Amino acid sequence: MKGWIAVALLLTLVFGGGLGMLFGGTFLIVVQETGEPATARIIECHKSGGRYRSDVCTGMWVAGGSLIENGRMVTGTVEGADSDDLGKSLNVRLSGDRAYTKSWRVAIILLVLGAGVTALGVRLVWMLVAARRRRAAATKVA
Repeated sequence: MKGWIAVALLLTLVFGGGLGMLFGGTFLIVVQETGEPATARIIECHKSGGRYRSDVCTGMWVAGGSLIENGRMVTGTVEGADSDDLGKSLNVRLSGDRAYTKSWRVAIILLVLGAGVTALGVRLVWMLVAARRRRAAATKVA
């Protein structure tokens, strides 16, 4: 019985991770295609992360229409921008207090990894079911 708990936990982690990556990649594509268009000016970038550090950039943009028509200035993270974009204005799509550049690189990486991890989970389930059927057939013969 303890072995099945470990297997269930492993499968939950594998499927949860794979489906989470698939959801994240899909979310990025949807936001980049349907989010409110805006222009963000990159005002600051810094390195973040552990061993594989990457740029995290902050920008300013107007959301909700022009400032005259009840729009508002927003300062937030601009996903997909890097330190080379500092001081530049980029076309972005908005979702909440985040802006997303028109780059599918991260979305494609998430979708490919998510599909691979989910396929691994399916393969593990297939192997477990086959092993259980073999054990059941062996006990019937004996």
